[in-house]
Order: sequence, then C-alpha cells, then structure tokens
Amino acid sequence: MDEIDFNEEHFLISDPQMINNNNLREPQISAYHKVYNHFVTKSKTSHAIIVLPTGVGKTGLMAILPYHISEGRVLIITPGTTIRDSIIDSLDPDNYDNFWLKRKVFKDVEKLPNLIEYEGDDTPLEIINNANIVVLNVHKLQNRLDSSLLKRVNEDFFDMILIDEAHHSTADTWVEAVNYFSDAKIVKLTGTPFRSDGKPIVGEEVFKYKLSAAMANNYVKSLEDIVHVPGKLYLTIDNKYKKEYTVKKIYDMDLKDENWISRSVAYSKNCSEKVVVESLKQLEEKTNKSSVPHKIIAVTCSIDHAEQIKEIYINKGYETTIVHSKMSDEKLQKAHSDIENHRVQVVVNVAMLGEGFDHKYLSVAAIFRPFRSKLPYAQFVGRILRRIPEDEVESVEDNIGVIVSHQYLYLKDLWDYYKKEIQESDTIKYLNELEISDDESETIDGKRDLSIGNAREEGEGKVIVDPYITTELLKKRKEEIAKRKEAIKNLQDMLEIQKEEAAKIYDSSQTSKSKIKRPDQYFKNRKKDIDHLIKYEIVPELINEFNLQKDGDEIIGCRLFKDKFSWIRKIGNNAGMLSAYFSDALRHKISKKRKDWNLSDYDIAFEQIDAIKEYAENVLHSYLEG
Repeated sequence: MDEIDFNEEHFLISDPQMINNNNLREPQISAYHKVYNHFVTKSKTSHAIIVLPTGVGKTGLMAILPYHISEGRVLIITPGTTIRDSIIDSLDPDNYDNFWLKRKVFKDVEKLPNLIEYEGDDTPLEIINNANIVVLNVHKLQNRLDSSLLKRVNEDFFDMILIDEAHHSTADTWVEAVNYFSDAKIVKLTGTPFRSDGKPIVGEEVFKYKLSAAMANNYVKSLEDIVHVPGKLYLTIDNKYKKEYTVKKIYDMDLKDENWISRSVAYSKNCSEKVVVESLKQLEEKTNKSSVPHKIIAVTCSIDHAEQIKEIYINKGYETTIVHSKMSDEKLQKAHSDIENHRVQVVVNVAMLGEGFDHKYLSVAAIFRPFRSKLPYAQFVGRILRRIPEDEVESVEDNIGVIVSHQYLYLKDLWDYYKKEIQESDTIKYLNELEISDDESETIDGKRDLSIGNAREEGEGKVIVDPYITTELLKKRKEEIAKRKEAIKNLQDMLEIQKEEAAKIYDSSQTSKSKIKRPDQYFKNRKKDIDHLIKYEIVPELINEFNLQKDGDEIIGCRLFKDKFSWIRKIGNNAGMLSAYFSDALRHKISKKRKDWNLSDYDIAFEQIDAIKEYAENVLHSYLEG
C-alpha cells in the first residue's frame, strides 16, 4: 500500500484562495463568513443552518467551509447514494475536474485534503484514520449495524459535520449521529427550508439566499410555469364508461373531490399526451435555436405509469430512459451514463431524482402526477434550476427552465407558494404552516388505482404561461420574440410566402448548428483527431515540459496511476503510461468503450481533454518538483 500523507490539522494550516477569488460565488463566500462568525468569532455551539437554492453551489460551499473553522476531521452526511456520489465526484482530489482546482481555491493537487467514502466493513480503520474528509450515506450510521461508523470511531473523531439536504435531519438516524458526535460543529445545508413531516430543523439559520436573487444574479435558470388547459374534459365514474361527466358537473353533484379528479387525469393517457406534446414543444424551442443538449425530466406516479409515459415519448421519436429505485445498480448506472452523455432526450423518473441529481441540461420539467405537499414539488422543480455555463450558451432559451403540467393536476397553489412565499417568508413560519397529506406516500411500484375514472379531452385547449420573476433573461427573450415576429412579417412581404415558410427560413438563418454533409467521414476524422491529439500533441508536450525520458519510468509512482488507473503501471514507460491515462480517463468519463462511441461522445471527449491535461500537469508538477 502506498504511504498516505496525512495531517489532522490540514484545515487550520492550509492557505486556500478564497478572498478576491472570482471563481467563487458571492453566496458561497457570504455563507462561509456567516459560519465562521457563528463558530469561531462568537464561539457558538448551536447548529448552523444554511439555505441555498439548488444550483447556487452547495457542494462548493461544503468544500470551503472547513478551512480555518474545523480543527480536525470533517464528516459529510448525505441522505442517499445519488447525492453522495455527486459530492464525492465533485470533491475527489483524483478527479481532474474537482472543485478546489477548478475554482482555483488551490493550485497544487498535493495541497488538497484526503477524502474517502465510508463503505462499512470494506473501509479499513487505517484508511479512516488518514482521511481529512469522510463522506457517507446516512444509512452507514445506523447504530443497529455492526459496520456503523458510530461503532468504529470515538465521539471526538470529527470536529465538523456537514449535513446535506438537511430537511431530512430530524430522522432518527441523523439524530443518533449528531448526538454521538455531540461536540462537533454541525452545519446543515438545504435548498428547501422546510421538512416533509412538519418538524422544525434544529439549529440557528445563519444564512439564507433567495431563489429570486439567484435568478437575478444568473446563478440558476429563470423559471416559467406552463399549464395545459383542456378545451373540454370528461370523466367517467366507478368504471361506468358510457356515462361521462364534466368537472363542473362532478363538483355540482358532489360526486368526487379534487384529489380523485387529479389522480384520474394523472393516469389518463389522453391527458398525459397533451403534457407530452407541450413538453416536446418547449424542448424543440430550445434545441432548434441551440446545440446545447437540453433534456426533459418527467415525474410519474408509479413504475407502470412511467412505462406508459416513456412509450408516449418514444412513439413521438424521442430517446427515453426510466430511473427508479427498484432498478439494479447496473441498469441505474447505464441510465445515468446515458443521461450524462446525451444518449437520451427524456428522463422519466419515479421518486428517484427528486434531489441530488445534478445535470445542468435538464431544462423542461414535465409533471404527470399530483403533488400534495410542498417539499417534493420544490425538489423536483429544483432539478431544472442548474444553469448552463455562459461559454456554452447559444440562445436566450438555454437558461430558461420550463415546468409543464395539466390544469387538473391542481398544482397552481404549489407553484404560487413556491413562487411567492417560499423565498420571502421566515423559515420557521414555513415549518409551522406545513400540512402534509397522506396521499404523498404513494408506492412507486403500485398498479393503477381502479377506483379512479377515465379522463378524456376534447379540443386543442390552451396554455397559461407564468414566470417566476421577470429576469433580464426573460426581458431579452421578449425582445427577441418581437424581433422574430417583425422579421417573419418582412420575409412574408418580400418573398410573398406563407407565415410558416417565412418562420422556417428565419429560424434556420439564426441557428448556430452546423450541418455535416459527410457524417461517415466526419466520424472517422473525429476518432483519428482524438488519437492524434493525445499521441502527437499532448503526451509529447508533457514529456518535453517535465524533461522526462519517453522510455523511462520516473512518474510510475504518481497519483495519475493509482486506484482505477493502477493497471497502467504495467506499461512501464512514461510515454505509454501518459497516453493510456488520457484514453482511459476519457473512457471513464463517457462510460463506454471507445469502439462504442458515437459522434456526441467524441464531442464530449474534445470538451474534456484540456481539463484532463491541466490536472495531469498539476499532478506531475507536484510529484516531480514538490
């Protein structure tokens, strides 16, 4: 086993670049100072609560919080595997794209803390003792398990505990852990400052950043709510299919309630089709104007329901995957890989991607189920908040997230609460006012409820559009729409053509998408180009930059060739090992063997190669000259 360089006082003696670091966001710096003031300046022992909307930089904040505040090791507790894996990936010192290097908090990879994932008995005590940061799923803290971390380390083992998605933090397992490490500095982070069970989050709110401020400052996408309103809606009752009722008639006769109507609409293929069509319209609005790989994320009532919705999208020609908690790890990993690498355009999920799944290209949220409480609704909407970076943006549409639903799912109150109340009221007020419906506990693998009726629509219906706040982005879009309308009218007059034809001419002239005339030759060239870039440019540059012998082995012990890349050591020469590292790093990023890559995979490879090279240079510099 390689020797581990460990210093328990890493967070006290390190010198991270946080002041005047333009790569960090203002709310991250402000939140850090509030926590520093809480624990260090005022020497408080109460739990510190931070409310930060999804997409503003919660994981990055966790990365900087321990510095000059924690006097020892740090424990990061997550509520589920998706969030855990996301945090580990973002903070992994061996990941070329890790937060500290990417945001220039540190310039030298050897200055980064030691980080591990706790995997129960599979994690030796020696590894735990040499970690500055331990990340685990909360289930690994259950006291009833012999492998629980609580049974393997002392109460003073951690000086700071960061609890992600802290609205879960009153669950018994969280409480046990916090009570066990009772002297630790506890920081609770959440994007949704209320719990689904109505209990208060224990602690003192030291920092809250409003979603409206995040939108105004371009940290997250702007939001629009689009509701499909049917021309006419007819429902059957108690499976008496010949007798149909309007919604008004059902209410007038007091036959059924709002809950019954919303569930009937949710399971209606006819009604779902309307939401599918509108969501695809919104997706096409974005993809027709930009090469950004926007996607739809859809939420359904059950696995069976998800399969039905998936079939509708596929029948309309869109690659679609399903994600739910009953899937095997292998299938789940493949689904995530397909999403990350743009092999699908629609993601249908069942109570799986509510929180922690951070994919910035999710831009349209299609709702096919009723929500009865605020927390799951807010978590789902949060999936489309992550902003597209400015260097990728090609259209004003790229950073406008759209929610699409049906009028008779009755989500207006939740949208209004989310829009007007959630960011303006006091956190405690929210907690006290919450009322939770039993209907939220629907099983994800349940079958269709036979007590609900069939619902069908007549007419095209209409849509109602409502923005969260009128940001500069939405103002710019309004200007572009007016400009487009005038240009189309001019084309009609000049060319004497119909409006639809004029619109096609204008839109095609505005897109930045390239047209590939010989895709077969282009594919071959992309493959050849990436190999050429690695073997004929990057590796020779590194060999020369660090004065290495191409057939020597002086870098065989560096961290590039450890863990999943340790097999590379058997190559035995510097040039060969570096070439293999770049190829394998890309393979891991794309999650496919090279022979299975498609055009978009090669595009991803070219996007990532510079960051991998920068990381390799950092590692080699530290190893050879440190």
